[in-house]
Amino acid sequence: MKDSDKKSKKSSSDSLDLVNNTIPEMPKDKRTKAYKEWVKKYGDLTSESNAIPEMPKDKRTKAYKEWLKQYGDQKLPSKNQDTSSKSDKEETKKVRSKKGSLSENVNLFEELINSKEWLNNRKEIEELKSVINTTLKKKDSNDISTTSSVFFKNLKIYSSKKRKYFNDLNLNQKENLIKRQGLIEKIKDLIVVDENPNKLYSKFKLLKEEWHNTGKVPITDRNNIWETYRHHVGKFYDFLHLNRDLRELDFKHNYEEKLKIIERAEQLDKVNDIFKASRDLNDLHRLWKNELGPVSREHSDDLWLRFQTASQKIHLKRQNFQKEISTIQQDNYQKKQNVIIKMKELISKLPKTHSEWQNKIKDFDNLKVEFQSIKNLQRNKNKKSWNDFRVATKEFNTEKNNFYKNQKKELKKIIDIKKSLINEIDSIIKSNKISENSNRVKLIQEEWKKAGYLPRKISNSLWNDFKPLVNKFYDILKSGAINLDENDQKIYDKKSKFIENLKFSKKKFTIDELKEEFISSIQSFNEIGELNLNSSSILNLNLLRKISSIIKSLDLDKTEKDNLIFDFELELSKTDSNEINKKIQTIKRKISDLEVESNQFQNNLEFFSSSSSENPLFKNVSTKIESIEKKIEFWRDKLKKIEKV
Repeated sequence: MKDSDKKSKKSSSDSLDLVNNTIPEMPKDKRTKAYKEWVKKYGDLTSESNAIPEMPKDKRTKAYKEWLKQYGDQKLPSKNQDTSSKSDKEETKKVRSKKGSLSENVNLFEELINSKEWLNNRKEIEELKSVINTTLKKKDSNDISTTSSVFFKNLKIYSSKKRKYFNDLNLNQKENLIKRQGLIEKIKDLIVVDENPNKLYSKFKLLKEEWHNTGKVPITDRNNIWETYRHHVGKFYDFLHLNRDLRELDFKHNYEEKLKIIERAEQLDKVNDIFKASRDLNDLHRLWKNELGPVSREHSDDLWLRFQTASQKIHLKRQNFQKEISTIQQDNYQKKQNVIIKMKELISKLPKTHSEWQNKIKDFDNLKVEFQSIKNLQRNKNKKSWNDFRVATKEFNTEKNNFYKNQKKELKKIIDIKKSLINEIDSIIKSNKISENSNRVKLIQEEWKKAGYLPRKISNSLWNDFKPLVNKFYDILKSGAINLDENDQKIYDKKSKFIENLKFSKKKFTIDELKEEFISSIQSFNEIGELNLNSSSILNLNLLRKISSIIKSLDLDKTEKDNLIFDFELELSKTDSNEINKKIQTIKRKISDLEVESNQFQNNLEFFSSSSSENPLFKNVSTKIESIEKKIEFWRDKLKKIEKV
């Protein structure tokens, strides 16, 4: 009877627990005794029939209001409700990153690098990368080929993100340097302004505040820019003869700012990332030393002592952590040695064909990238690993070079193929059967690409024979020469021959003699005969190219060469009104753009005082204006010449 009473009481108690929603949370680990006891006690009570339905997400709906009316006072979590805290999730994430399977770790790596908070997660990303790399080395390469390819693809994305971030950081620091240089110039300008001292000091305070709010500059310029700034601040104080009240105000400001720095330094003791804490501490020391002025003597020692105390805590943490680094450095050294072992294995199994060698070269290059990606070694170990790396690389390159040196027969075959293609396209051009062979020329170009590998020197030599013939074929095809009658074809051939044989009549010329020489050549060229517009345009362009090539070989300055080429281009185009109009519009646009640029620099000069003529910035702007004015004059002369045509 007692047992039955006990069971009845237990059942009623359990039911009461469910009604009052006081059922304890189900243990997460199903292997534990606590979980089994919970199921035995509450499993039937929390079945689907008795379970509280999940709360609707949209609070505006009727369903939400009805749920709130029925279950609002109950605290039992829904079936799908996530009861884990944010910290639990983060801890689970960390454990998963270290103890998950390879594919899980690779997926997590991809998720982290693609998140908006990737930069804040760099420490976890780097740890995860190390775990994955270690796993990849231990597993069979045949089993993880897909997974590893996904990882290395994402690794490239991550590296690209880091590179972009630091590039942007560098650009930002350079911009800050320019801003600070401008602020120094403004402080210098205060000295020559005849104004009430109080107003000058107010302006000076604004400039100082702007200086302190400006971000970091490149580390190579920090000391120099600070010394320059401090020098001109001192000169300003001397110039203004600050009275005691104003200096006290400055002392007060510096005291408040140094207190802020001390408080920030004391908070660094709570930062888990010791390297970040050390970097931030260095920044605070830089601000203390370079950015802030003095405080009154009564506060100076106390402030410095408090700052030093906070700094020593960080230094001690860094020292202790540094002891752990040696283990990491040893691991990294072993990783590099493992890569070198793989390199030697590749060298021991040399390929026998060009395609195999290309695959082997890719594999070797991947190992080189892997080797170079491993950082943070002791100096002596790093030197040894680099020596081993260079030896292995040299041995591989020697074997590769020896292979290609022994491919003379294959190279000869490829050379013969390409020479035959050169001869074929030359025969097509000479046969004057251009349009009928346009498809064949396309096939010849494809065969050229597929012929095979050649050393660069030989390849370039053959290409220099092949390319002009292809260009000549298409020039003829585009020019309309293929549609010329017999008489026009003779004229076309005579003009082409004239261009080919064009040269100096003597070795030395004056400018006037050169103009006379080439104008005479153009007249002789035109006297050969007239052709249709397409053919004439092609031949005129070829003639101009030949004349330009001759002029560029002369011992003249660039301006003289450009003027000569322009004159001859104009001489060739004067019969074509459309071409003349195009040139006029082009030159007018250039003049307009240059005038706008000149006006901008002229406006910049207005910011300099009358005493700034020796200022380097003033000189630089003045030089640019002079250069632009010369360019404007140059193009105006050209415009006058064209308008006279």
